[in-house]
Amino acid sequence: MNPLAGLTRTASRAVGGITLDISSGLARAAEATRAAIAGETIGPATLRVHVVILSDETGSPLTTPAAIQPSIDLAGAVLTAESGIRVRLTGVQLIDEPAPARALDPRANRLLLLDDVLNRTEFYRRHSAPIDLTTAVVGAPVTVIVVRNIAGRVTGCSLGISADWVIVQASLFDRSQPQTYDETVLAHELGHALNLPHFRDRQNLMFPASSPPGALRGTTLQGWQTAILHSNRHVVPGVTEK
Repeated sequence: MNPLAGLTRTASRAVGGITLDISSGLARAAEATRAAIAGETIGPATLRVHVVILSDETGSPLTTPAAIQPSIDLAGAVLTAESGIRVRLTGVQLIDEPAPARALDPRANRLLLLDDVLNRTEFYRRHSAPIDLTTAVVGAPVTVIVVRNIAGRVTGCSLGISADWVIVQASLFDRSQPQTYDETVLAHELGHALNLPHFRDRQNLMFPASSPPGALRGTTLQGWQTAILHSNRHVVPGVTEK
């Protein structure tokens, strides 16, 4: 017997100002995916994003909510224009507790996945937005965690469907450092969190490289990428418009 059968029949939750019945939400997600593939117009969907700013060994925050906001605004503008998905910022949390070195300066990619498997990312999970049985099915928020430095030539990293959080480097948000300031990285990592792979078109949001200040990646998305976004469990589905 499916242990979620009763839940999907009866549960509902207010998400982004909408009371969403789960079974209805799953059906709407399937319809939105079909519409995206067919090139039809999809009404506004919603992605909830929570930001966590870590503090260093002295208890000093790595950045400020105001510094993060332009990257959140860009992510919202790109996802709305390219795929009809609104970004709803549910909060920006400053963690007063000094973070351990492993959390401040994480490894990336496969090594980060290994650390997650070995429970070395517990600090991230502990401070991420909570996921309950309802949002585990539809509308789970994505937590963006601001860290000090990511190993290698990496400024952001996502474990895709393996985690409900992504990490981004604090230097991305410092306007006084034009060689590192890059508003596209947060949106790019949200794309990975919603299952988008890299794409070899520099004008695309999922292009793997972005080099500020003169060679930033673009912010376009293709139709198949939009279909993937609308089929993701993090996205509260929109209504298809015929």
